[in-house]
Amino acid sequence: MLERLFSLGYSKTFAERYYALWGDRALAIAEAMEKPLPRCFRVNTLRIEVQKLTKLLNKKGFQFKRVPWAREGFCLTREPFSITSTPEYLGGLLYIQEASSMYPPVALEPKVGETVADMAAAPGGKTSYLAQLMGNEGIIYAFDVGEERLKETRLNLSRLGVTNTVLIHKSSLHMAELGVEFDKILLDAPCTGSGTIHKNPERKANRTMEDVKFCQGLQMRMIKVALENLKPGGILVYSTCSLEPEENEFVIQWVLDNFDVELLPLRYGEPALTNPFGIELSDEIRKARRFYPDRHGTSGFFVAKIKKL
Repeated sequence: MLERLFSLGYSKTFAERYYALWGDRALAIAEAMEKPLPRCFRVNTLRIEVQKLTKLLNKKGFQFKRVPWAREGFCLTREPFSITSTPEYLGGLLYIQEASSMYPPVALEPKVGETVADMAAAPGGKTSYLAQLMGNEGIIYAFDVGEERLKETRLNLSRLGVTNTVLIHKSSLHMAELGVEFDKILLDAPCTGSGTIHKNPERKANRTMEDVKFCQGLQMRMIKVALENLKPGGILVYSTCSLEPEENEFVIQWVLDNFDVELLPLRYGEPALTNPFGIELSDEIRKARRFYPDRHGTSGFFVAKIKKL
């Protein structure tokens, strides 16, 4: 079993960790990550209705199935030619987005007129979905530190017709400087990305436990800042594309232990782990959710919905 994980290119540390977490299923997860994911897209309802766009694409020979958790999301089952070369794509009627990445904005449930922050916004996929769910009303403050990535975000938002978003070229760790209290905050946190091995195979071997610890420290600082700038009763959705419990369940346990919050239930995905590596965590953590390539046909993904009391 471990031999097979080694032969797929996993370092000894991570092969052993994954076997400790999932037993024989670790191999099913690893093998599912060797295959490319289906290409998925989101209909941009700021520019066109879902039904109208799906009809236009069907006429061109595209076939797709719905993403269960996203009313506007579809995964292609037949792509006669690249969907990114269609006038529909170029005109901003749709956005290419991985199915699991559609879940955090849906879980956040931003409402028309609310004040929302996206703490790590580039390249703008989740930001533009938030804007869509808000009907371009209210305001989104979208932070990112990468200048090039912010340029890409700006291009994406303008192609998609997003008008309620302020882009801020700064770390969201400094969001308090705005003096704004937020109704809702999305933190799709920087992470080791071990759930995205299907597109970054080098991550099997070049990540270390130091990387995991570094990301965990940053994630905790970002959550602390988020909760400080959230209104009482406000909602924070925390997500990562990492498989590591240290970046997911352990972070949420730390939040439950140190802040006046409650975890809200999520409908899709598998319950988060409550006993990773034999470490007992709060049973509440089952309300957070994990997505896996072997079961959900998505990248490895984690989502938690936190309410500030």
